[in-house]
Amino acid sequence: MKKIDPVADKILTAAQNRMVRFGYRKVTMDEIATDLRMSKNTIYLHFSSKIDIAKGLVARIKNKINDYQLKIEKTEKEPLKIISLNVLFLQQELAPWFEHFLKDIQLELPELWQEFVDFRSEKVMDLEKLVSAGIKKGKFRSINPALAVRAYLGAVNNIIDPEILQQEGVSFQQALETVMDIWSKGIVK
Repeated sequence: MKKIDPVADKILTAAQNRMVRFGYRKVTMDEIATDLRMSKNTIYLHFSSKIDIAKGLVARIKNKINDYQLKIEKTEKEPLKIISLNVLFLQQELAPWFEHFLKDIQLELPELWQEFVDFRSEKVMDLEKLVSAGIKKGKFRSINPALAVRAYLGAVNNIIDPEILQQEGVSFQQALETVMDIWSKGIVK
């Protein structure tokens, strides 16, 4: 396990507090330094730029999601419970990031946005194994797990578009809950 630099961690926490609230674009290094009561030079000893801070924040999100998924896989055995807990965690963890930070990253740092999208896709694709396990246990209908997960991923990809969320007047969390409900239960009464 990699040792965490406590100063870099404090810088990321201060940047996260601002960037989740105001977005990547509007936050300055001066504001982060002021919040921490440290000089910008100290920040630059740990992060060479605001882009590096954004990369650190995305890495932090990824690590938190990976840690949670490992914990759930060790404690839960039922595939639907694992899927539900993972989706709930993703809703709670990612919802605050989408309104400002990830929306800005999508526009300002497309390579970093793509890294995040690829990671999210990888995590959602892990659900394929859970669907297969659910089929084997007789908990799910006999369906093609790859297609089921791709249908889910396609729905998630479509709802994370900030324009769609704004147009429909729903939050990311509400949209994700609807997708999970439709995916797990269908639309037929």
